Amino acid sequence: MNDMSENIFVAGGAGFIGSNIVKTLAKTAKPRIVVYDVNAKEKRNGNVVSFQGDVFDSERLLAVMRKEEVSKVVDMIGLASIPACRKDPAKSFQLNVASVQNVLEAMRLTDAEHLVFPSTAAVYGDVTDPKVNEDIEAKPTTIYGWHKLAAESLINGYAKDYGIDATILRVFNVYGDFLLEQGVISAFVRMALKGTPLTIYGGGQLRDFVHLNDVVDAFINSIGNTSAFQKVINVGSGVGLSINNIGKMVLESFPNTEIVYEPTQNGEYGIYADVSEMQSLLGCKALDPRVGVRVFIEKTKREQQRAIKASTRVAISG
Repeated sequence: MNDMSENIFVAGGAGFIGSNIVKTLAKTAKPRIVVYDVNAKEKRNGNVVSFQGDVFDSERLLAVMRKEEVSKVVDMIGLASIPACRKDPAKSFQLNVASVQNVLEAMRLTDAEHLVFPSTAAVYGDVTDPKVNEDIEAKPTTIYGWHKLAAESLINGYAKDYGIDATILRVFNVYGDFLLEQGVISAFVRMALKGTPLTIYGGGQLRDFVHLNDVVDAFINSIGNTSAFQKVINVGSGVGLSINNIGKMVLESFPNTEIVYEPTQNGEYGIYADVSEMQSLLGCKALDPRVGVRVFIEKTKREQQRAIKASTRVAISG
């Protein structure tokens, strides 16, 4: 049962997924939605109030949560890029672990009741069976995965010691926003738009691509959902698609694009989600990426071509 009758605090509510959660909540939720983000503009709009604030400014974080009488927290702060985390592990620790500690401590001090947290499929690591459920042992192979697993442990500690209810969502590969998302699908579309070849390393590795709208639904359906308290839940499509499949889908919309294959750098292990818990506990069924990815690529192609034509007309008229 979902209870969204109390104020919802979205830390990192101006980011890629966070901003879409806020937009959707603004249409459906009656309580006040409180956005807290370093990039937020301070304003009130309907039932959404936004505060510019740093999660490491504990005094301000506490003041906002107390003033707005926050009961439920969605913590979207983090550094989700595996290469960026590998390049700067100290920054990864700050954003993926230390920030979570600050949010949990603020929840403890303000008596906030429920946390919804985005973890990642990267905690599973190099698995032997590509279809993963939430009960298998997590064995990360990247610093990003280890830091997210550390964050999960922190959350479990606060849940046990201080009675904070928590829902951890292990999110797989998100697509659906060409301008903000940096995954392989949008990367390939950018290359195709520029007329440059798609470089695929190996290509046989399976990944689970889940649409942004389905991810947002999973987060919203978790808020105040007593069935999801103290649960870890995969958020994916439940379908494994190879990177080669994605490349071929891009070619369907951009037939003049070339694919260049290179040897795999990190092996061709596959991973996709067992979504039984997502369906039963959250009532969510994700769009099949064999349909959704094609629609997204074609839609993005049309939008970008229109934008290029519009900018060309402006340049000529100017």
